[in-house]
Amino acid sequence: MKNLLLILIYLFPYRVLFAQGDFTRIYHPIINSAELAIVDTNYYEALDYYKAAFDNVKKPFAKDYYNAAICAAMVGKMPTMFDYLEKIVEKGYPWDSLRKDVFFHYVADTCKTWNKFESQMKQVKPNINRELRDSLNKIYAFGTKEIYTPLTADLRDYFKKSQALPQTINVKRNGKDTTITINRISFTDSLYFFNNLSGKLKLQQDSLRKINNEIFSKNQHLVYNSIIRIIENSGYPDENLIGLSGRDSQNPSKDRRIFYFSEQNFNNSMLNSSIVLDIFSSSFPAKENDISSIITQAVRDGKLLPHHINRVYASRGGFRSQAVANNSNDAINIFSFGKVKAYRIQIDANLKCNIPDLERKISRNYWQKESLQEYSEAEINEKRLDIGLETLADAYKKAFFKAHPRVFIINGGSYQTELSYVSSCEVLEKMLKESTFVR
Repeated sequence: MKNLLLILIYLFPYRVLFAQGDFTRIYHPIINSAELAIVDTNYYEALDYYKAAFDNVKKPFAKDYYNAAICAAMVGKMPTMFDYLEKIVEKGYPWDSLRKDVFFHYVADTCKTWNKFESQMKQVKPNINRELRDSLNKIYAFGTKEIYTPLTADLRDYFKKSQALPQTINVKRNGKDTTITINRISFTDSLYFFNNLSGKLKLQQDSLRKINNEIFSKNQHLVYNSIIRIIENSGYPDENLIGLSGRDSQNPSKDRRIFYFSEQNFNNSMLNSSIVLDIFSSSFPAKENDISSIITQAVRDGKLLPHHINRVYASRGGFRSQAVANNSNDAINIFSFGKVKAYRIQIDANLKCNIPDLERKISRNYWQKESLQEYSEAEINEKRLDIGLETLADAYKKAFFKAHPRVFIINGGSYQTELSYVSSCEVLEKMLKESTFVR
């Protein structure tokens, strides 16, 4: 089946595919096949799929170039690897960050031509609209800034007096009363520190919070209208227009502080993010029109990855609320599916179950798919495929793949890991029967 798909891809003339221009039809399904090949550790086949997808469009995504470059390195095709890495540098990826990458730092240490490649990459000047990028960053900063309305004199006095109260509490520790000292934070001119007020103080608090809410709502409308105007005038700002993630990738120290815990998380942020989505996610004026058509068109035009729609969906609730209001079958949240639970079993030390080969069975890793509730898998898949997402079966494969540390950036599917304690033989037997063992 996989080979047949590749043959069909190569048989169709590329000029026909270009005429369609819909990434949900000519790009993402092939990328999904490439990622499934990675899941199966078939890197030669993955490279074939990546090449087919890249040939179908003018501007592939940097995330896919990155994964393809890893595949090329895995099979020893170093010229191909360098070609793909150059593509992401052209989109604004810092050339010197590759040497620090969780995967490519090994290549840099062992490949004799790496230094020559770095010298060439120093000369690359990404063709990015920095003015637009900086404007988007200012819009995002404005939309996410904290709002502080100066407190009244009464509220300030109340807070200072409460600061002077004893700063200790009594708790039980190992059955004994223990006194704990509370380290209070320094005074900030904010309403967040006041609860359960009464009388005049409560009225003052309510008035100030109303002012805060009005300022917040006004800011959200300004942010929303600003990004809509930009999209109308310049098109959807994607990685080809404003660089990877839409932030200054040549000076990523701020992003690195956010993603300090892993170099790979930094790469994921750079290659797999969008400041436009950050802005939409942080601005949700209730009276504005639904933005689903803007986001959907951006996916079809190859300016946004389909998996990212869930971020806007979750923060705004626009797609679902609009669909429910129209009594439409579109109310299915197709982005909320594709979850698996990966877990290990631990039984109570005193539990004796008559289950053959029990020790070997409980030492394995198991996984369990989510419940689809009232929706059928076919119904969900139809809607997922329409927006360029993989089927649920493929999403589940990717989810378990990502449950273990990986160097690839794979979207689709999500997982939750846990250690399950079992104190009943009946429950244990049911878990072993209903769960799937994964080697």
